[in-house]
Amino acid sequence: MAALSIASTGIVLEVLTKDNYENWSTLVENYLVGQGLWHGIVEGDSKIDHYKPDPDWDWISKNSKALHAIQLSCGSDTLGKIRQFKTAKDAWNHLKASFSEDVKAYPDIEQGQGYDRNISKLHSDVKKGYWNDAKSYIINNPNAIFQTSYSTGRTVLHIAVAAGQAKIVKELVKIGNQRLLKMQDKWGYTALALAAELTDNKKIAECMVNKGGKELLTMKLKTKEDDDIGETIPLLLALAKGHREMTRYLFSETPWSVLLEHKDDYGPKLLSGCISAEIFDVAAALLQHRVGRELPLNHRCDHLRPLYALAHMPSAFRSGVKLGWWRGLTYKLLILQRYINFKDKSIQIVSHVEPDEGPKINTLAGKVCKLFPISLSIKLVGQFFGWFHLFVQTSMLLKCPAIKKVYEMKMNHYLVLEILKSLRERISTTTRETDLHACSAYDSMLQAAKYGIIEFIDSMRRANPDLLWAIDKNKRGIFSHAILNRQEKVFKLIHETKGLKDMISFREDVFGNNMLHLAAELGPSSVLGGISNAALQMQRELQWFMAVKSIVPPKCEEARNKDGKKPRELFSKTHEDLLKAGEKWAKDTAGSFTVVGALIVTMLFAAAFTVPGGNNQDTGKPVFLGKDVFSLFIVADAFSLVTSASSVLIFIGILTSRYAEEDFRSTLPIKLLFGLITLFLSVASMMCAFSAALIMMLKGYRGLIIVAMLLSVIPVLVLLPTQLQFSFEIINSTMRFDFLTDKKKRSRD
Repeated sequence: MAALSIASTGIVLEVLTKDNYENWSTLVENYLVGQGLWHGIVEGDSKIDHYKPDPDWDWISKNSKALHAIQLSCGSDTLGKIRQFKTAKDAWNHLKASFSEDVKAYPDIEQGQGYDRNISKLHSDVKKGYWNDAKSYIINNPNAIFQTSYSTGRTVLHIAVAAGQAKIVKELVKIGNQRLLKMQDKWGYTALALAAELTDNKKIAECMVNKGGKELLTMKLKTKEDDDIGETIPLLLALAKGHREMTRYLFSETPWSVLLEHKDDYGPKLLSGCISAEIFDVAAALLQHRVGRELPLNHRCDHLRPLYALAHMPSAFRSGVKLGWWRGLTYKLLILQRYINFKDKSIQIVSHVEPDEGPKINTLAGKVCKLFPISLSIKLVGQFFGWFHLFVQTSMLLKCPAIKKVYEMKMNHYLVLEILKSLRERISTTTRETDLHACSAYDSMLQAAKYGIIEFIDSMRRANPDLLWAIDKNKRGIFSHAILNRQEKVFKLIHETKGLKDMISFREDVFGNNMLHLAAELGPSSVLGGISNAALQMQRELQWFMAVKSIVPPKCEEARNKDGKKPRELFSKTHEDLLKAGEKWAKDTAGSFTVVGALIVTMLFAAAFTVPGGNNQDTGKPVFLGKDVFSLFIVADAFSLVTSASSVLIFIGILTSRYAEEDFRSTLPIKLLFGLITLFLSVASMMCAFSAALIMMLKGYRGLIIVAMLLSVIPVLVLLPTQLQFSFEIINSTMRFDFLTDKKKRSRD
């Protein structure tokens, strides 16, 4: 808000939006001209070099002032889009391109082309898919396929590829020869390179590679003028656009000698790019190759190195994915193939299955054979069922889209573990501190702690235990990030690491916060959002605070940070809104259930004195007294009355609670749980009483009785799923085991 206010009153009337660029740019330009910061700065040369022997410090100073004025005037939302620019000219041009409505049309590599008149008709027919017309023209003019457009330098094959006309591409490849396939447009693109960049249809690439040979894959291409990445090859073009199938195919065809040439960095670019694009099978195959294991790990792709890219992908690991019961069962039962073949670039998955048992160890029969010393014949039966399982999975199960998606997820998880295994072996042999920093090993550990990637942290700490001491600029380490982001598994792993907990529990960050202060901060929305209501969110926050409190020294409870706050004081301040939301939710829920319970009490109390069949006029006793069905009616009615009255009293107790912080830890959740249980029992027993009354009143009308009883089950079935889910959530949240350690282990520490 401060930046917005300054910008609005200082340079412009309002910060930059999509609707006011013309007015905004006029005001900012006038301001910069008046300050002597326009000519030679925004309109001048934007090149800057601080490392020249005599840098132009006057120009650097003016550029910084102009850039600051532009940043200040564009507002906080737009600032994030230009903060990477170092010169005012680059920032100004970026904003102009993003917000200005003054747009001019230029020929585009993907879409419009300029044509020479003599071949425009041919290119037009190919683009529209009129192959017969195009073929007739080529027969009459054989050299037409080699003619290029003056404006783009493209042949008819380029046009067919850009238009996605796979059938025409195949026909043109048959008619043409290697000369056609090797021809490049004005940007240096062959038809294969264009196919790699524009489409994920590998069949288009296959026909060209089969005709033109490996030379097409190894041709170094000069990229477009606006792509400052130098020379490249088709494989990297497909990878840059995220074309998975095209990348896999070109990888299988591209020779190892090209990929592993260190002078061109194709291998490191491929590794970093595949991890960032989540094409894990190619990355795993690259790392499992003999030479690939020596690739440098300090190459960036989209500003991410391989280790750092993995640490940003919690969903690529099993710990980062929550599966329902049926998906979890499917995940466990699916068998993964041992090899993924890219011709001579196969991937062997060896670190997560037994090497000598075959597919059967992933089945129930295989696991039984593995655990018990049974005879060879039984083992053969188990192996047979293992192969049968694999056959059924391949021929039937994987044709179901939902199961196939789970299979692909599991395969990706295993491939990532293979990648992680290879990277761990590299890290274990890296001893120099500068090399570890260069490949972002320390930064990756902090990111993995933030996202809760327990597999990554455990693997890297086995490779180099010193990585556990990584800290950021605020002097917060892995332990601190695990607490801040409520990552239980990471917290438990570090807590159980011998000696580490005691050494880091005294640490403070640059703000004077100890571990208990960090636990007092409000948990991230990504974690709290997974909990259904504010009351249980407050409960989880209290559990975290008490868990951390149990392992830090007592003096940490009274320590104050640089804001002068103790951990408990900070907790109360940061959770003030959550406390109010939890109180409101608890009152609303208890109020709703109280009304339901009161209605049930009213009906059942009246039903007890107006029994079915009425009373005997002579004795005053119920007509059906002494019959079993009448006894069932009375017992069910009484039980329902008692349980509904109990639920009403419990919910009234919730409504009148003081709603202190500690109440949310166990008192309120337990009351709510018992209230839900008694209310459900009340509804179920009320339906039993209703059914018994129908049996007495409609004796002899069996059909009506059955229909009425079936209908009476509907309220119970409607209530049961929601009640059970809610009750189990409360039980899991309240009664669950301490996620740190048990009492015995804690006492040993």
